[in-house]
Amino acid sequence: MSFSKALAGQTTAPDTKLFAIRLGIVKATSIDIEYTILITDSLGSTRKVVNLSVHSGQAHFLAVCFVLRLFFSYSLNH
Repeated sequence: MSFSKALAGQTTAPDTKLFAIRLGIVKATSIDIEYTILITDSLGSTRKVVNLSVHSGQAHFLAVCFVLRLFFSYSLNH
């Protein structure tokens, strides 16, 4: 098992949860996997990271959507 660290600076607890989910999804989609399971204690943050509306965590949403789009387009073509 490998662990990743990333500097987040000063942030709020909800943004920290969004950032952690983002890091996990980015890492999971960067390796050769068949499926991934997201385990979290924050269902609200998980919903927010895939929420299309304008909100404070939108930068995390955009990053997650970008890597998921790449991951799924690669999976469909191979």
